[in-house]
Amino acid sequence: MRLNVTVTMLGCALAATISASSSAMADWHTPNFYRQTNGTWTNIHYDDGICSYYYSHNSYDNQTNLNKYGDCSGIAIGPDGSPMPIAVAPVPYGGRQTVGRGGVKY
Repeated sequence: MRLNVTVTMLGCALAATISASSSAMADWHTPNFYRQTNGTWTNIHYDDGICSYYYSHNSYDNQTNLNKYGDCSGIAIGPDGSPMPIAVAPVPYGGRQTVGRGGVKY
């Protein structure tokens, strides 16, 4: 009887560990990109859970509309409306100094 309880407890612990790790490993920010072109119109909708934008361009009268929602600071919107990730490079502190008149650094 004691063996059945131990096996059941280990089975429940294993199931809880697997379900917790799979939900923690899930990527909640998968981008959803939709492009539709019809004649002179191009419509693009992008949504990744953090940033969402709607881009519309009419090549007949060269009119472009862009509506952004959320934090879109990590995404650059290309000239055709497609998203491009911004590469962030670390800059060392004090890496650039500007020298003014008289050799004064500021």
